[in-house]
Amino acid sequence: MKMFKGARKFLKRVAERLLDIDDTSVPASHLRMFEDYLGKFEFDTSTADVKQFLNVLKRKHLVDDIVVASLNGSAIASTNGNSVASAVSGAALYNYVRSELPKSETVMIRSPSTNSWHMLFPCNRKLYIVKASSDLSIIELKALANEIDKFLIGKAAN
Repeated sequence: MKMFKGARKFLKRVAERLLDIDDTSVPASHLRMFEDYLGKFEFDTSTADVKQFLNVLKRKHLVDDIVVASLNGSAIASTNGNSVASAVSGAALYNYVRSELPKSETVMIRSPSTNSWHMLFPCNRKLYIVKASSDLSIIELKALANEIDKFLIGKAAN
């Protein structure tokens, strides 16, 4: 029994090292495409309505769905009607992955049936669940989270 426990820990450490790939190169062509896109359109985020703000961010960041939840699974804000179900299942999945791979930061899942990405990542004690037709970089996800956080903090202050 002790041998299996040791083997499990060893394989877990190997898997963590293999899966923790850090791509530090800047995707220059990707950034040029976004700069061109953002230069052609104007995104008015000066609204008091959370849902309207999130819908503008959907167009700005080219994503299909945004859900903001607490780390325990309660929904804070969403662009869709099933935010509670998305928040609970997203938090459960994220917490499960964190329990198996404690150093993991972001969970990215590609759905082959819909050919879309489901990205779960924590930022500022909130869990962001983003669905898109292509994967977003960690920098893009954090930029999206920071915009939402600034909006929610400003709304709470008013």
